[in-house]
Amino acid sequence: MKKNRYLLKISGEVLKGDLPSGISLEFLNLFCERLAKIILKKEVELGIVVGGGNIFRGVRGELEGFDRLYGDGVGMMATVVNSLLITERLRYRNIPVLLQSAVKIEGIVDLFNRDRVEEVFEKNGCVVFCGGTGNPFFSTDTTAALRALQINSDCLFKATKVDGIYDKDPEKFSGAKKFDAISYDEIISREIEVMDLTSILMLKKNKQKLMVFNMNDNDSLERACRGEIVGTLVKES
Repeated sequence: MKKNRYLLKISGEVLKGDLPSGISLEFLNLFCERLAKIILKKEVELGIVVGGGNIFRGVRGELEGFDRLYGDGVGMMATVVNSLLITERLRYRNIPVLLQSAVKIEGIVDLFNRDRVEEVFEKNGCVVFCGGTGNPFFSTDTTAALRALQINSDCLFKATKVDGIYDKDPEKFSGAKKFDAISYDEIISREIEVMDLTSILMLKKNKQKLMVFNMNDNDSLERACRGEIVGTLVKES
């Protein structure tokens, strides 16, 4: 029986927990314990893309005149740091994990290889993708869209701190309306900033389903992996 295959995208900022920046080792440990329980059930295949915003966000340009090329390079390395930590914590729990990158770092991580991805999934393991796309000017949202398509994911999960997609920012507008389902065309026409436009267009063109939910809900990821619709489901109209 074919297992459902999912690509989980989490922001690096999720890993900082209650800290202003950096990595909360306590949260990291709890997060990986949660992932391990899902993977050990051997009911789904799971790939993971994590951002690096908890360490550095090159696109913000916090420093006046900071060169975007260097900033994005630092951002890609930040995703490697986060991914190494997730990989180690999953392996500690006896999960076969393959770490792959868009940027090869000799002795640390190898480049993306689809054949090796399939081998790990056959062993009931998971794959962690880091290094962005290997190019500046692309976000980790685009990385997640790309990897989801490359591994033939049944659905891309974007786990955030918000419980779905709203017509406007729910943290700024008390009357914001949450969508249970929405099309890519509506996201584009309404200019809803759930993911960057490059990734939205990639997902739309390739008819890849997307589900957006709150990672901090106790069982949101678990329910999503069981095939339930949580948060907001996005698909081609």
